[in-house]
Amino acid sequence: MTLGEQLKKIRNERGLSQPELSELAGIEQSYLSKLENDKSIPSNDIFRQVLSALNISLVDFLSNFNLKQDRQHLAQIPDIEFWFEKEEHKNSKSKRRNLRYFCALIVIAVTLFYIGFSKQLFSETRFQYKSAGVLLAGEPKDVFWNWKNLIDRNKADYNTRVRAKELEINQRKDVIYHLSYEHKGRGFLMNDENGKRYYSLTGDVQAPRLINAWLQIFGVLFFTAGIMFFVLETRLLRKL
Repeated sequence: MTLGEQLKKIRNERGLSQPELSELAGIEQSYLSKLENDKSIPSNDIFRQVLSALNISLVDFLSNFNLKQDRQHLAQIPDIEFWFEKEEHKNSKSKRRNLRYFCALIVIAVTLFYIGFSKQLFSETRFQYKSAGVLLAGEPKDVFWNWKNLIDRNKADYNTRVRAKELEINQRKDVIYHLSYEHKGRGFLMNDENGKRYYSLTGDVQAPRLINAWLQIFGVLFFTAGIMFFVLETRLLRKL
C-alpha cells in the first residue's frame, strides 16, 4: 500500500470528498489529488494537517504499512520515519527478549536431561532389607540367626533344648523383604501387626524409575524446540 492509496481509502471511509477534505486540511484540492495519486510527497506539517482533518492518529494511519516494503517510499516524512524507527526498535527488542527465553529453555532442557540421565535426584538404587520373622518381647534383634546363644551350654539337656529351639525358630520364620530408596544403615526395627521385625541389609538392586525417563524425554524435547526457535529468531533478527 502507498501513502496516496491510504489517504484515499481513509477519506472514503470518512465519507469525505476531495474538496471537503482539502478545505478541512487547508490545502488545494489539486494538491490533495496529487497526494492521493502518489505524484507528490507532503511536508511533515501538511501531513499532520491531513491527519488532523481525517481525525486519525499516526499509528492508526500507518497500521497497514509494511515495515520493510514501504519504508523507503514514506521515509521522506519525518513523523513516519520516526514511527518506522520506533517500530524497528520495538521489534528488535522483542526478538532479543525471545532469544533470551530460548536460551533459558535450552539450559532448562540440558538440566532436565542431566538429572534424568545421572539419576542423582531420583536414585534408581533400592536397598534390600530382609526380616526373618516377628520378634517376641525381650528377644534380641538377631534371634533368628543367633538363637543358639540364648541356650545355656552348661545344662544337661542342652541338646534337647537346642532341637526344641531350632524347631520353634523354623516354625516362626516368615521372611519378608523391604526395598527402600533410602539407605537405613545395616538394619532397622519396624513395627508389625504381630510385634516388631528387624530388617537387615542384604544388598541393593537397580529399579528403573519412570520419572527419570520422562525427564530425559522432556529434556530432549525442550532442547530441540529451544534450538529450533533460537535459530529461527536469530535469522529474523539479522534481517531487521
